[in-house]
Amino acid sequence: MKTRFHFPIALLTTGLLMTGMNSCKHEIPVLPPDGGGGDTINPNPCDPGTVYFQNDVLPFLVANCAQPDCHDQATQQNNVGLFSYNSVMGSGIVTPGNTGNSDLYEVITDNDPNDMMPPPSSGITLSADQIQMIATWINQGAQNNSCLPDCDPALFTYTATIAPMIQNNCQGCHSGASPDGGLTLTNYAQISAAAASGALMAGLTGTQGVPMMPYNTNGLSACQIEQVQNWIDAGTPNN
Repeated sequence: MKTRFHFPIALLTTGLLMTGMNSCKHEIPVLPPDGGGGDTINPNPCDPGTVYFQNDVLPFLVANCAQPDCHDQATQQNNVGLFSYNSVMGSGIVTPGNTGNSDLYEVITDNDPNDMMPPPSSGITLSADQIQMIATWINQGAQNNSCLPDCDPALFTYTATIAPMIQNNCQGCHSGASPDGGLTLTNYAQISAAAASGALMAGLTGTQGVPMMPYNTNGLSACQIEQVQNWIDAGTPNN
């Protein structure tokens, strides 16, 4: 019988918190640097058919699960840690190649209100893409893999670039019934409003008295920040 575990998944902290507000203190990994694009040779480009633990899975788990008093390094509730590859695999919640025998996958697809994660009371639901990402990673062998994503600052559509970036790096703290700092970033209207007020870039750049976001990290890559700025300069189109 598999051991149940519970983790509050709230869909990463690009939290735009003003000084004095409590920040969502995750142990978030720094992603690999950009491939560079242009004429730069990328020695380890990302395969679009592969899910990479360091690039895709770990940021998602840290943003949504490795929170204080839950599955962070200090707490490891129910002996489950979700802050590194070794902690995930050592918790016994993933069977490589077998989603049916992986508690990690089971709890994010469970229909029982007492077991499903995130719990119904949180008001948060995972997207089909996020669930599929975890399933694909497990089915591909649950490897501790990574790649160097190419990044082009000139590509910054809301649907393909900005929304996924915010979802994977901010919504862990800025969604649900009690978003950190009272700031919710779950849809275009909310994200564009944060952009218009200057709060979004203040958090991403660590300026105007706002800590660098995502919290407790070195921030997003320079290319990602430039993509967001270019999107804002273009009038935050919903494209």
